[in-house]
Amino acid sequence: MATSKQEQVYNEIVEYYAFADRMIRAVQDSSHKLAEQQFAIAEEMTTRLEECADQLATQYIDFVTNGESAKSTEIVRTALNNIASKIEECRHKILALHPNE
Repeated sequence: MATSKQEQVYNEIVEYYAFADRMIRAVQDSSHKLAEQQFAIAEEMTTRLEECADQLATQYIDFVTNGESAKSTEIVRTALNNIASKIEECRHKILALHPNE
């Protein structure tokens, strides 16, 4: 049985899926002239974000079940770094669509 702290951490991981959902909804509802390009960028980012969240969730479940290992720690660090870099890449691509704004 998971502790409340473990459930809280897992819920924080699950929040990445909600973030991806909100991002797609934001660009889907856009009537902006660059909506299609924004959607393509957001779709790519959310796919990668969801993959990383899957890795985090799997590794966290393994951690709770079996304890910490060097391999799981490295997978978690890599997934978190990938999330951060993909969000930053997405931000730069979206901003590049709007050079004068």
